[in-house]
Amino acid sequence: MEEIKYEYVKTPLDYQITEYDCGTTTLLNALRYLFKRKEISPEVYKFIMQYTLDSTNEKGENCKGGTSIYALEFLANWLNDNAKSKQMPLMCEVLKHEEVAINSEKLKEHMNQGGIAILRVWQDCEHYVLLTKLDEEYGYVFDPYYLDIHQYDGDPDCEIIKDRPFEYNRKIKRSRFEEEGTKDFTLVKGKNQEMILIKKV
Repeated sequence: MEEIKYEYVKTPLDYQITEYDCGTTTLLNALRYLFKRKEISPEVYKFIMQYTLDSTNEKGENCKGGTSIYALEFLANWLNDNAKSKQMPLMCEVLKHEEVAINSEKLKEHMNQGGIAILRVWQDCEHYVLLTKLDEEYGYVFDPYYLDIHQYDGDPDCEIIKDRPFEYNRKIKRSRFEEEGTKDFTLVKGKNQEMILIKKV
């Protein structure tokens, strides 16, 4: 079996610690994936923690609605504006509505240039995951929701991966992302349809 070698100046991608912080964790995972620890500004970390978990649930309980698309869009623009001053050379681009597609040429080109993407998908509810790799058949994502390794044993389109902690933990058929409905990892459609492209520059 081929040995997997990593840069241990980086940090493994992380899991959410509540039922609600998938957006927070996924945005921080994007930074973990792209940058070494010493390159990540603690001010950026603090800012992300401050502005995510901005939504209430249907009962009006603070933070239990998770992170809104508006908060992630605001943070993407803030990261762009402050990339130089925080010495974190990255660029974010927010895609909406018809631009959001796993089979788009724009996404393919972005991923081929070493970029990653935050996807808003279904997983019982609307949920954020990080797309780190794309090939002709599969998308490879890091899902911050920790699950039993047998969770998708009956699903031919999804597989849990346990040995790539710096890269991804789910292997998903590309066709699943584009399905209609609310199966796990189908892209959210409608007013909350969004994808954020991120890359180092």
